[in-house]
Amino acid sequence: MDDERLVYSLDKAFTYVGFGKFQVVVLLYAGLGLFAEAMEVMILSFIGPAIKSEWRISPAQESLLTTVVFAGLLLGTYSWGFISDNYSIRQAFLPASFG
Repeated sequence: MDDERLVYSLDKAFTYVGFGKFQVVVLLYAGLGLFAEAMEVMILSFIGPAIKSEWRISPAQESLLTTVVFAGLLLGTYSWGFISDNYSIRQAFLPASFG
């Protein structure tokens, strides 16, 4: 018996799987997440100068605040991915729904 595997090109795989309601919902949720991330970056550009004048911090401290936000995104993304891969997506994100 030969170990025969079906090999699909990307176009054939999309045609085989189809594009239905589930894919639309996934794209909408992914788009909302991308929108939220873009808004966070934009808001940082407005909040930075306001915090600088309100708290009287140096430009270096102002940029450190933005750096900490991106470091948190990096660590959070890596952590949630590790937890999801090793345990399950449900266990990783279920506690977040009760927050």
